[in-house]
Amino acid sequence: MNGSLRRRHPLALALLGALLLGLSACSLSPPVSPSPPLAAAVTPETLASRLTFTPDEGEARTLIAFIRITPEALRAVLVTPYGQRLTTLVRDAQGARFEAGDAPGEPPLPIPPAWLASRLEWSLWPRAALERAFNGSVWQVTEHDDQRDIRYHGRLAASITPRPDPAHPQTLTLDDRQGGYRLTITPLDQEGDV
Repeated sequence: MNGSLRRRHPLALALLGALLLGLSACSLSPPVSPSPPLAAAVTPETLASRLTFTPDEGEARTLIAFIRITPEALRAVLVTPYGQRLTTLVRDAQGARFEAGDAPGEPPLPIPPAWLASRLEWSLWPRAALERAFNGSVWQVTEHDDQRDIRYHGRLAASITPRPDPAHPQTLTLDDRQGGYRLTITPLDQEGDV
């Protein structure tokens, strides 16, 4: 009987190891901050921006985003440089999700929709709206010099430079230390783009 326990012990260890590996894989996706109210950033205009996603390891990818914020939803239509709709990010009362596009052969975005929605919120919403949304949570927003910092459990999760000013759109760089990405948001009209 003692020998049968020894034979089963490696199997139990293997199952336990697989379970722990599965649980750790779930934690690889960065945590998502509480969302500020959509009404805090509502604009009558559609924001047209160039989004450049640069992973810590890998090649950069640039998409054109047409962002519309209403009291009901944030919608960001993501278009390839060739004009095909890759996907539409929707963040509403049901959460964040990607809706299918019409760009065959284009690789899907390697980021979760909640990640992109939260990063757009950090960059486009006023500081006061983020502070209210983060109140009572493990998230915090601070601004100093020409930078906005997002902290998670007191540790720097991301920094945005220069400090976002919704009234004066400009090129922003979000250095996401949690997600391992740098996101550059460039207003199209800033460069005379159409």
